[in-house]
Amino acid sequence: MAGVVPDRTPSTQRNRVGAYYGTTSNDWGEVNSSQDIDTYYIPGANHAFIPGRVNYSFKFTARVLLLTAINLAITSLKNRDCDTAITGGTNIMTNPDNFAGLDRGHFLSRTGNCKAFDDDADGYCHADGIGTLILKYLPDAIADSDPIFGVILGAHTNHSAESVSITRPLADAQEYLFKKLLNETGIYPHDVSYVEMHGTRTQAGDAVEMRSVLNSFAFDHSRPRDKSLYLGLVKANIGYTESASGVLANAIIKVLLMMQKNTIPPHCGIKTKINQGFPKDLDHRGVRIAQKDSVDWSRPARGKRRVLVNNFSAASRNTSLLLEDSPAIHPVRQHQDGDTRTEYVVAISARYTKALEENLKALEAFIANSWAPEGELLSQLSYTTTVRCVHHNRRVAFVTNGLDDLRKSLLNAAVTAGQVKGIPALSPKVGFLFTGQGA
Repeated sequence: MAGVVPDRTPSTQRNRVGAYYGTTSNDWGEVNSSQDIDTYYIPGANHAFIPGRVNYSFKFTARVLLLTAINLAITSLKNRDCDTAITGGTNIMTNPDNFAGLDRGHFLSRTGNCKAFDDDADGYCHADGIGTLILKYLPDAIADSDPIFGVILGAHTNHSAESVSITRPLADAQEYLFKKLLNETGIYPHDVSYVEMHGTRTQAGDAVEMRSVLNSFAFDHSRPRDKSLYLGLVKANIGYTESASGVLANAIIKVLLMMQKNTIPPHCGIKTKINQGFPKDLDHRGVRIAQKDSVDWSRPARGKRRVLVNNFSAASRNTSLLLEDSPAIHPVRQHQDGDTRTEYVVAISARYTKALEENLKALEAFIANSWAPEGELLSQLSYTTTVRCVHHNRRVAFVTNGLDDLRKSLLNAAVTAGQVKGIPALSPKVGFLFTGQGA
């Protein structure tokens, strides 16, 4: 989806691309070294707690660097240490010790659900996951005709060092981050229409986060009726992916998809009744939680939607990010709107014969299931496959004037993919020929 081709533009030169990832545990290294597992196994042994423990012990409340991969990526872009940042988080669980430690530390739900906002919320469910984002300066992304899904206005992190427990969130610390973001970006609280919550999935933790959000974005009953604030969180749907969630990747991906689809999906975490620790005047504050049906969330005719994404860790680290809609006019769509071609070049490549065959079949299936107008889809396919894809050594190209013709060509090529010879990965010899006069 990102369409990043190394060395295609100045901002994608290989020496200007950085990678920033967060991870929770080293299961493989620990799988054969388990000891007696008790309540303090996770807070005492998991490396995600290392910087949090230092901050908590010394009451430092500034930045906690571990697991703030997106913040580090943004800082590197601002400092021009890189021009393109690949960032995200991973959480692959293979070691039962972490399950046992989290259970004995009373982190995990005994009922098997992430019941965020529910009055019977009792913890979270583990989830494997990997989330990746491509970050660039907005002018660079526009110049490179990148597909822009959203714009990050600001991001900050701090630590709840003054909380009663290292695993207990602190409303004051979260409010400080929210208001700092609003002040630095000049965004009025009522202009934020959605908050992607962290959701501890416990009654006490959810109530603390709700208080900090309301105090910052819906502190009284003055929010206009046409500017409701919606709340939700992806963990209720897919579980808690820990470090993949801890760097905000999965939450941001959800929000970007919401913007793309112009829809707020229903929150599925409330199984019985809403948390009784929440204020009773949510409706009067203009705060909504979509529960049964999706809510239309179209982009304003004049203006942009703005979203706060909130996250905090079990080690008391808080991270918040403010983002808004992408530019209204996208350079790629502008180009496609003026595309007057009657024939289009579509190119497919792969490193191996089997991969080439599968790529050809996958593109045919994509076309078969697409609802896009023929001319628009052909223009997009031609641009994406020729300009925004890495060209590997086994290649097939087609000149086509229609989708039916292209689908037939793709299926025929898939049958004969084994006959495609790979281009040797050798640098060609280059010669220069000059004329005599004026050379």
